Amino acid sequence: MMPSDMQQMRPESPSQGEQESPSRFNPATAAIHAGYSPSQFAQAVKPPVVRTSTFVFSSAAAGAQSFQRAYHLPGDDGHEPGLVYARLNSPNTAICEAKMVALEAGATHAAAFPSGMSAITTAILALVPFGGRILYTDPVYGGTHFFFNQLCPQRFGIETVPVDTSDLAQLDTILQTQRPFDLVFLETPANPTLSVTDIAAVTERVRRYDGLKTRIAVDNTFLGPVFQQPFRHGADLVVYSATKFLGGHSDVIAGMALTRAADLMRPIRDYRTILGPTIAADTAWLLTRSLETLWLRMQRQADTALQVAAALQTHAHVERVLFPGLLTPGDGAAYATYRHQCSGPGAVLSFYLKDDTRSRAYRFLDALRLCHLAVSLGGTETLIEHPRSMTHSDMPTAELERCGITEAMIRLSVGLESPDDILRDLFQALDATVHAAPAAPRALDHHLVAAVRG
Repeated sequence: MMPSDMQQMRPESPSQGEQESPSRFNPATAAIHAGYSPSQFAQAVKPPVVRTSTFVFSSAAAGAQSFQRAYHLPGDDGHEPGLVYARLNSPNTAICEAKMVALEAGATHAAAFPSGMSAITTAILALVPFGGRILYTDPVYGGTHFFFNQLCPQRFGIETVPVDTSDLAQLDTILQTQRPFDLVFLETPANPTLSVTDIAAVTERVRRYDGLKTRIAVDNTFLGPVFQQPFRHGADLVVYSATKFLGGHSDVIAGMALTRAADLMRPIRDYRTILGPTIAADTAWLLTRSLETLWLRMQRQADTALQVAAALQTHAHVERVLFPGLLTPGDGAAYATYRHQCSGPGAVLSFYLKDDTRSRAYRFLDALRLCHLAVSLGGTETLIEHPRSMTHSDMPTAELERCGITEAMIRLSVGLESPDDILRDLFQALDATVHAAPAAPRALDHHLVAAVRG
């Protein structure tokens, strides 16, 4: 590279450039163009991976000012510290975060992390003090459940209280009779039951009883930002396992935290700086690449998932299918919440086998030929697992039963394969592993799918 080309590289200003403001774009367009301008890196259409641990200051005074900003020392003017050291920030991290802010409606700030759990735990430790209290939806992802029930009370002095947010009367009772909470954590749809929480209804009740002090956090991994925008319904903080749909290719472990207020993001970034869970440049680059196809992937996967869910619920060996896209007016509040809060169902569903035994579930899983028996979700390939013995195995038996996580439950993350191929594999495994006569072969009923979709 010639010296004149080197002078064109301006990674310290990833939000600047000659391109049109991302706020003017459709989200599918922003997914491609937001966060980066070719003028930042020698007119390269795509950003390079910047592998470095530290950055050269333009002057000694500039270096001192960067640390004043980074550690909020006297002289801190409130601006970002600029590029100092890769544990604080990096060009690839800044590009990825700027793209996520453009994609998440209502967000103003983002912080990328090396995993979803590091995003959740760092944000919570930054916002909830020792002796504080958290109210959370039950069930939640297994790792989050372990953090809330083991580490929070035992290591950090934080009390955690579960609540079934489908029962707003129960929520009212807790908010009326217990002292205020520092944070309310909502996972919607819930993993693995796919139950949908009305974010606006919960927020209204929390504000009524606890005022503005209590922060509302939403794990938006299953639907967002394509099908659900929590900030529009009152959330203060949105977190993601970016490993899932945001990454979308089962080759990235990452997380993301977003806020709509600078004062909420500041402590989260401070904790990230000191505790050290900073995303690597290569990972941030991969995630940035994946975000470009997010709208395309999630919409295609949701369409396929609807077809798979509709067909599964007709199978003789399937007891019930849990999927937001199958909700009807007869489901009452759940249907109403889904219709006003979500623009699509996502691509994760759970279903119950008619034989409620672990051996039956294992025989079915072991007979699959196309679907991968693996945890995680949101990848291009279809993944399937047994929540009770895998992702949620740390939960007490009584809690598993209360949440409906039985031996018969199977969780399915639908990929980008043909729906006919996915169903052919599921049906052959269902039919081949029962002692009763196999169910009659079924082709995909497109009329049924059309009726459900309509």
